[in-house]
Amino acid sequence: MPDRDMPPLDHRLPSRRAPGFDARRAVIREQAAALFARDGYQRASLAGLARSLGVTANGISNYYSSKEDLLYAILDSHLVALLAAVERADDETLAPRPRLEALAGGYLTTIAGPAANGHRLLREAARFLPAARREDLRTRERWLLALFSTALAAAAPQCAAALLSPLALSLFAMLNEAPRWLQPRDEAAEALSLAAYASLATRAVLAAAR
Repeated sequence: MPDRDMPPLDHRLPSRRAPGFDARRAVIREQAAALFARDGYQRASLAGLARSLGVTANGISNYYSSKEDLLYAILDSHLVALLAAVERADDETLAPRPRLEALAGGYLTTIAGPAANGHRLLREAARFLPAARREDLRTRERWLLALFSTALAAAAPQCAAALLSPLALSLFAMLNEAPRWLQPRDEAAEALSLAAYASLATRAVLAAAR
């Protein structure tokens, strides 16, 4: 059933400067991310997406030229939002270990929340994109890796430089799996469990850095 609160999609070719153009693109990305995550990228179709939005296929193709373009837009916007969320969580006034824990918490609460569909697709569907587009996404992922590696270096100054990236990747691996297992009953419990797990994962990585 179409979302009654979404901005209406224009069946005509919209101007990129037209009011609401970016908002409509965002609605399509959000709905497509949910559909692709639920049904799988390869099985899902733009026709099915159009039906869920209550528009014709042209109502989507006016905003995204292909299914591949739509997937890339979902993953790229997800990484931009994830990096922004982690940067907001970064608190330079904290001591190194609590600062790293804050970064991990910002990352985990983002991928376990509204960005869950985008993050799942990043892990499962990015391989269907052409190499050049996958490399663009990896560039954004490297920014995240650099941010965590820098914070890890400050929290574990005794750690060899060559181990910083592998340890940061290990932290990502633990955080990425957490939403599958942490399914508390209410929002308050979720906030507590995610924060506690982020702290636990951070401490485990720091112990390995000794």
